[in-house]
Amino acid sequence: MIVLNLMLNGIYGFDDFHINFTYPKKIINSLIEDENLKGRERFRYKKAVILMGANATGKTSLGKALLRIFGYMESGNPVPLCEMAAREKGDFTIDFVNGDYRLQRLHAKIDAVGNGVEIRYQTAEIGVMDSYEKCLAKLVDHTDEATRTATSLKKLIGEVRYRFAYPEIEKTLKLTGMNKRILLKTLRAVIGTLDPTLQDVSLAKDLKDTFIIRRDGTEIIIQEGKLLNREVLSSGTAEGIDVAMFLAAMIAKEGSFYYCDEHFSYIQSDIEKRIFGIMLDHIGENEQMIFTTHNTDMLDLNLPKHSYTFLRKQLEDGVYKVSAISASEVLKRNTDSIRNAVENDVFSSLPQDSLLDELELEVGK
Repeated sequence: MIVLNLMLNGIYGFDDFHINFTYPKKIINSLIEDENLKGRERFRYKKAVILMGANATGKTSLGKALLRIFGYMESGNPVPLCEMAAREKGDFTIDFVNGDYRLQRLHAKIDAVGNGVEIRYQTAEIGVMDSYEKCLAKLVDHTDEATRTATSLKKLIGEVRYRFAYPEIEKTLKLTGMNKRILLKTLRAVIGTLDPTLQDVSLAKDLKDTFIIRRDGTEIIIQEGKLLNREVLSSGTAEGIDVAMFLAAMIAKEGSFYYCDEHFSYIQSDIEKRIFGIMLDHIGENEQMIFTTHNTDMLDLNLPKHSYTFLRKQLEDGVYKVSAISASEVLKRNTDSIRNAVENDVFSSLPQDSLLDELELEVGK
């Protein structure tokens, strides 16, 4: 699954929201290889996106919206879509490619009161010389075909493979024999780095799909991908287990779309950068990852400017609206520094701390 463009209206805190994951010009000597659909060099997409912004700008909500949209593609159940509508009605449009050479577009109007969804579905064949922009002009309506039966849309879209990780969700890794070895190796490396006393990680002999971490007579259990006694670990170590699960899923190719949200809050900056680099190495052909973070040290990575997108919440006509801006839209020169731009709030993505200024003045009196 590759997401190319997303528009949300009346969804969570998003109104007239638009975020694009394509880019127009090939980057020479980029650290990220093959940022295009395999066999279609001109059909370019952002393979890895670092999503940044102040608190409450929608980084987690964006992931939740995508998760529910993907779920609808799989099940056709409209209820989860209706639950994300902020008011009585909402709508979204998503452009994507899913395992073949078709640009697909799904537009949905959500009626939260009636628990109903009205969809429009379009596709376009992606030619050898086609770009995303060129394919947009070729979209053909297949709504009748997509709505013929309860499973028609699912069959047209194909299998949707994805992995999401954020604090409110737990998803098990589908453990095959190979995946068990991958997860065991990943757990040992990640947890052992965060806490050297937790290097004794083994696969349980008597319990199915269970890993045991031993320390000073204490056994920490991970069963079917879920950490059972989280309370005995520090926040950073517990978070590290979640990160290891996500990274193992990437290495095992469990999905083709990955969304990692706020999983490094208690982990040192250098470790976050190192693990992100490993994730980057494991994004394969026709795969995509969105990675949200508050860590400004991530701005120093040698990535294309289009890899950085910033969410900002601004007051417009008396209403706060969230918008997305890619660093490449503003910084055109190779010498432009993303860090300097962020520190000077070029993207309007820093928290507004004027109320704290007022508090300091009051305290100083």
